[in-house]
Amino acid sequence: MKKTVTLLISGMLVLSLTACSSGNKKAFEASKEAYNNINTAYEITENFGSDIYEAWRLAIYEKDEVLDGGTAYLSSELSLSEEELNDGVAYMTLEDEWENATEEQKSAARDSADLYFSLFEDDLFSYCVILVTNAYKANGKVSEAETVLEEAKEQMKTLSEKYSDYEHYPNLKGYYTTTSSFFDFCENPTGSFEQIKTTINDYKNEARDYINDLDYIFE
Repeated sequence: MKKTVTLLISGMLVLSLTACSSGNKKAFEASKEAYNNINTAYEITENFGSDIYEAWRLAIYEKDEVLDGGTAYLSSELSLSEEELNDGVAYMTLEDEWENATEEQKSAARDSADLYFSLFEDDLFSYCVILVTNAYKANGKVSEAETVLEEAKEQMKTLSEKYSDYEHYPNLKGYYTTTSSFFDFCENPTGSFEQIKTTINDYKNEARDYINDLDYIFE
């Protein structure tokens, strides 16, 4: 009798451990998918924020060079190419017509890119930030970040419902929230130059802490 009970208990323990192992594996796989999506969004957002900051700085401290060099000069200091910046001008000019605009219309708008710098000379930093924002829309990076963040949002909901007790869930949720907030800020940056510098650095530092905790787990 004792032997039978012992065997039953052993069997139950094996089943329990197997189920636990299976649950942890599923939680890991689901978390890794979310992490990869958040990472993609963060990489875009980090470049986005850096380019906004640098464009603003250049417009203040290297105003003459920006006015003289236009998109060619800006591209030498940003992660965006001259072509991407020219597309940003075209996107800004054509706005809602961008998707359906002909290549002829886009080309004409690109050719007028450097004229806008002198037109906005008195508010150059605002123009440069708007230009960067529209360049990220025109090259598809804004749309890409929105897509992967939306996917990550749905994945985080699933994780919350099924694996909220997964040990790495809190850090993953924090990484998602930070990246999403940082991206929203990049789309609509507000404040003075010093304020945006502080805000961007704070987001980067916060995200870096989460990455340091999660990277070795999911990579």
